[in-house]
Formats: sequence, structure tokens, C-alpha cells
Amino acid sequence: MNYLSEINELLCSIKNDPSLAGQVTEQSNFIEDFGIDSLDIVDFMLGLESQFDIEVDFDAFDFDNLTSAKRLVDYIMAHSTTEA
Repeated sequence: MNYLSEINELLCSIKNDPSLAGQVTEQSNFIEDFGIDSLDIVDFMLGLESQFDIEVDFDAFDFDNLTSAKRLVDYIMAHSTTEA
């Protein structure tokens, strides 16, 4: 499973900006690099739940996980209920 590719597709959808395709790297900071705001974060996290079959505890979620795509992938892998 190519997590970065799938995360990038979700980002393009949430931001409604196809020019973001291929822009996510392991170092990407979703807030600083792509301007994800508080409303986008909710949609983004709900999309991640659906895409990767995970359950995000919004009260316990460390938003530092959005400071790099690698941290987000690590979070997804740690919380995935299905085998990759």
C-alpha cells in the first residue's frame, strides 16, 4: 500500500486542488505546506479513517502527526485494524 500516494489523493480532494497531486513527501507538513485549517483537518481525518480503516480519537490525537507525512503514515500504520 502506498500510503503517501493515497494521502496525497485525499489531500487533493479535501483542498479541492488537483495541482497538489504528487506534492506530498515524507517531510510534508500538512498545515504549513498545504494550508490545512481546522475545518480541513476534520474532513482530512475523517477521510483517513475511511481510507485506511482506522479510528481517530480526536480528543487524544496529537496534531504534531500532521507536521510530517512520515509521522502521519506511522500513526496510520500503528492504528490500522487491517493488514497492509
